[in-house]
Amino acid sequence: MLSLKDQLAAQVQDWTSTQLTNPPKGPLLNPCQNPDFGHFQSNVALSSAKAEGKNPRELAQSLADHCQGLSIIETPTIAGPGFVNFRFTSDALASTLKRVQQSGHLGIQAASESETIIFDFSSPNVAKEMHVGHIRSTILGDVLARISTCLGHTVIRDNHIGDWGTQFGKLILGIKRKQPELNPENALSVLQGLYQEINAECDQNPEALDQARAELKLLQDGDQENLRIWKEIRQLSQSAFDSIYEELDIQFDETIGESFYNPWLRKTVDDLKSRNIASLSEGAIVIRFDENDLKDQPFLIQKSDGASLYATTDIATLVYRREHWNPDRIVYVTDGRQQLHFKQLFATAKKMQLEMTLDHVWFGSILGKDKKPLKTREGNPVKLSSLIAEAKQRAESILSEKRPELDDSQKQEMAAVIGIGALKYADLCSNRNLDYVFDWDKMLAFDGNTAPYLLNAYVRTRSILRKANANLDIQIDDLQSDIHLEHAIEKELSWMLLTYPEVVGSILSEMRPHLLCQYLYDVASQFHRFFEHCPVMKADKEELMHSRLQIAKMTGDIIQHGLQLLGIRTLEEM
Repeated sequence: MLSLKDQLAAQVQDWTSTQLTNPPKGPLLNPCQNPDFGHFQSNVALSSAKAEGKNPRELAQSLADHCQGLSIIETPTIAGPGFVNFRFTSDALASTLKRVQQSGHLGIQAASESETIIFDFSSPNVAKEMHVGHIRSTILGDVLARISTCLGHTVIRDNHIGDWGTQFGKLILGIKRKQPELNPENALSVLQGLYQEINAECDQNPEALDQARAELKLLQDGDQENLRIWKEIRQLSQSAFDSIYEELDIQFDETIGESFYNPWLRKTVDDLKSRNIASLSEGAIVIRFDENDLKDQPFLIQKSDGASLYATTDIATLVYRREHWNPDRIVYVTDGRQQLHFKQLFATAKKMQLEMTLDHVWFGSILGKDKKPLKTREGNPVKLSSLIAEAKQRAESILSEKRPELDDSQKQEMAAVIGIGALKYADLCSNRNLDYVFDWDKMLAFDGNTAPYLLNAYVRTRSILRKANANLDIQIDDLQSDIHLEHAIEKELSWMLLTYPEVVGSILSEMRPHLLCQYLYDVASQFHRFFEHCPVMKADKEELMHSRLQIAKMTGDIIQHGLQLLGIRTLEEM
């Protein structure tokens, strides 16, 4: 069945096709910015009046009259020079909400054309601790993958970790010299310190640098001892990464590191040269482009000494993904500093005639209160593990104050949900292209656009249902009664709930989860107004109480589902 919007749009479309000689392009309906005017507004009469040689208000009246017979709307109104405002009737809202509630999927429908989409995100470097700079890619990529799955797309999450390169020669040299004791708890901090020590020595001592290069050469040639050390480093690193991913509830379908593609790099370069896509330039191999913004930005894919680069690996990765998964789309989630690299990579893919859509979903930085990139007092990047631990600790302190009766295990479990949820939501609720200021007090507040505020709204919906069950033995899932909308606030809340599928469906067009965050915040805010002005358990009629119970349940279901799409768990009580 068509949505209310689609039914209205079809009626407007019918008018434009029969009454206009040159129907305008673009949307026929737009949401009213001010809900006092209605649910949708059309400016098609105003925009067409000049071409039609007619008075815009008369044309608007013609459109209003044509739509008058549509039973789902109230009498259309004309505003200004020729805008037509539409408002759906209470009966239409109520019956549609009931139908959506009974459907079991909140009105969300699969995309008309399912795609195979690869999401390339997180991508930490082996032998280094994940830091605050990884959180945006990790969380954003996960959310976009969740939403794509919800919309019926086939999703492949690939963690393209950095596990190959010149640093391993230095690391292997350091390990052979120092023989450090490595275990899952300390491996990355020990390895990172060891690398910094050997790297500093190599900068000062050419002999040490030669030794590191020799160890790297042994690794690249397949030396068994160096391969063993490299595999141990990789395994310990992956174990540390997995611990963080488990805390954040992040899953990957594939973890294919740079090392996997190493055997194909030379073949990749030779293939590009043979197809005249790449050429020699001062001993190096580069790809040049015709696009205006890339004309003076050649893509370096092989150094003059024959060494491959990050760009070479990315091209080989593209070829592998095309041959192995045949995706319709690949989405790379990285920070904005890599915009030029991906423009060059995508232009290369076009030259190679790799027929797939490539997107670079880039984001800004996380700033401290000094408006500079967030770092520790010592000037080092904040470790992601430390950030997660502090989020849980701060949330537990808040719970200790608000809920002193909770035992330690309850507090810790709830603190993990609230703290990690707050951490994720603070990142996701900002437009991804903007920098945002990291503020513990703001993100853990129980008012404003925060995870705790949304969690509290969800908990309130479930508390109402529990009371109905305990006091009146009402099983909400068994209620078959109709929904009745009497108060303006519950009408507006019902309309907001009905727009959820459209909000979810719109996220992927620009890859901006903050639109979902804003929607959930608006729903939660409207529900709190509903709670204050529309008594549920004390409604003056039984049918109204049953109706409002169903609205409360639907609100909770949507908040919970939306938070799940954001990778945030919910609590049944707070």
